[in-house]
Parts: sequence; structure tokens; C-alpha cells
Amino acid sequence: MRKVHLIREFAPDAYEFALSSWSWIGTGDKTPRFASCFGDMFLESTDGWWFLDTVEGTLERRWDSMEGMFAELQGSDGRAEYLLEETLNAALAQGLRLGEDEVFAFLPPPAVTGTMSVSSLAPLRFAIAANLAGRIHGELNGVQPDAGASALFAAQRYAAQQAAAQAAAAQAAARDEAAREAAAREAAARAAVAREAVARQSAARQAAAQQAAAQRAAEAQSAQHAAAQRAAAVHAVPAQRFAAAAPTFDAPNPRTDRWQPAAQQVTTGAYPVYQAAPDPEYVEPQYAAGSELDYTGGYVAPGGNGGYDYVDNSHTADSGQFSQYIADQYNTGQMAAIDHTSVPARPGPHQDGRWSYA
Repeated sequence: MRKVHLIREFAPDAYEFALSSWSWIGTGDKTPRFASCFGDMFLESTDGWWFLDTVEGTLERRWDSMEGMFAELQGSDGRAEYLLEETLNAALAQGLRLGEDEVFAFLPPPAVTGTMSVSSLAPLRFAIAANLAGRIHGELNGVQPDAGASALFAAQRYAAQQAAAQAAAAQAAARDEAAREAAAREAAARAAVAREAVARQSAARQAAAQQAAAQRAAEAQSAQHAAAQRAAAVHAVPAQRFAAAAPTFDAPNPRTDRWQPAAQQVTTGAYPVYQAAPDPEYVEPQYAAGSELDYTGGYVAPGGNGGYDYVDNSHTADSGQFSQYIADQYNTGQMAAIDHTSVPARPGPHQDGRWSYA
């Protein structure tokens, strides 16, 4: 920070113009020697040292000698009261700087606004600032302005303009703040919408990934099932071929009678089914007493050796069926010729009520 002296000295003509508006307060016999950074002046007279407070609009004899004055100004209390050291440091902290002929002035002056705000400080030429303050305080104390130009009115108007400007600035600041808050809320809403969209996209991607994984698993399972079916088919073909070629031992043989005439065959499915011929009604023969056949239903062999368990029926009704069977075979070409003899065929055993010529 640039070092600023608490005491400032100006040219004689600058003091003359500055004090020209303070004659009403009694500065005619007093000589200005230096000023503060805010335009307050220290004046010397024959009876001592006087302090002209341009902010308050007062002139008071404070010190009897120059030594006493400087002794007080060197103390912290004197610097704070007469030189406004703290206010000066605050102005410098805000970046305000003074030229060689300038002081800090309150615009508008505290005589009009009633406040001493650091924000209203501005660098102004010392002669103009001090003269303007004298005219304002003079009008406040009943002094008529020269040529009808009212510094007080000008100051009041300026104060009103500054107040309006400050109010407009405050309103603009409020609007800006409201706009910033609205923009912040809108940005937060957009961020929330973006986060929600990202969350939906992430959920959609996860669902798509899960669906793709499930589809891949289903395809893999289907491929495994198809491979298993192909393997089973490959293993089953030889077995099927063997099963087709191998005889079926557990299938029941059809009940057929190869001596049954072809006219009585009934085809059902893959095998011919022969209708059972009715058993011939057996008629018991009648023999006279004392014959060789002395019992019913039996046959006595020559020589008296026992009887056989069969009956000669070469001339029974069953032989007619056999003759028909031979004729059918001959007519179909399955038998070229049959040798007929007068000797009857040897009857076979009686089986299940049927006569068979095996």
C-alpha cells in the first residue's frame, strides 16, 4: 500500500479559495497552515491554534501552542479524532488514491445525508471540496448564497440523485440476485433432469445387458439341448437298425392252422388270421356183440395189442375240408399234382379237438 501522510499542505491560493465560503464563521484573522486528508484545516492565530471541521461545520480553538497541537496529533486518540486515521485506512483499503492537490470528500456531504459512509468517499480537489462544504454549512446557518446559486440545493439534489441511483442499484442488485437464484434453481433442475436421464439410461443399459445375457444363456441352453438330441440320435441309429434287423422274440406268433382252407383266411394287420374250423361232431359207432371192437370209441390193433389214442376219420367231414384245401392249392398253382392213393393217410394224434395231418 502506498504510504499517505496524515497531514497535507497546499498552495496559498488553494487555501484562499477554500476559505472564501467560510467567512461567516470567523476565519478572517486566522492563517491556514495545513489540512487533513479529508479537507479539515488547522489555522494559526495570535491566541493559539484553531481546528476548522469542514464535515461538522465548526471552528474551535483547541491548542495554545504548536507544540501542544503536534503532541496531541502524534497520539492515537488525536489521530483518530482530528485526522480520521481509521476512515483513511478504510478508503485506501477500497483502492482509493489521492492526487497532490486532492482530499477525500463525502459526496453527498454528511450535512445533507446525516451519515459518513466510506462508500460515499471520492477524491476531490481540496479548494473545491472545502469551498463547497463552507457554502452548504453557511446556507444551513442562514447565509444567503451568492448570485442565487444554492450549494445546499445542489447538494440536496445531488444527494437525492445519489439516493435514487443507490435505490436503483439496490433494485438491480436484487433483480440480479433473483436472476442468479432462478438461474441456480434452473441449473439445479436441469442437473436433476440430467441425473435422472443418466439413471434411466443406466437402468436401460443394465436391462438390455440382462436381456442379452438371458438370451445368450437361452441360446446356449438350446444349443446344448440340440447337441444332446443329435448325440442321442447318433447313438440311437445303430440301436434302431439292430432293433429293426433283430427278430422280436417277445411278439406272439399268430394262431394259424396251415391246414385251414385259404377261403377261410381273414387278413388282419400284418398277419393272416385263420378262423377256427368247428370240431366235427363225433358219432359213436355201433358194433355188434362179439366183434373185434368190443368197446366204444376205440380201435383194436391186429393181434390184440391194446388200442391207439386216435380215431380214423379219413372218411369224415374233416377230410372234405382237406380235399378242398388240396383243390385250392392246385388251382392257385402252389401244387402241380397230388398223388391220390387208395390207402388212407395215417392219422395223427388228436390235438385240442382238431384232426391234423402233419
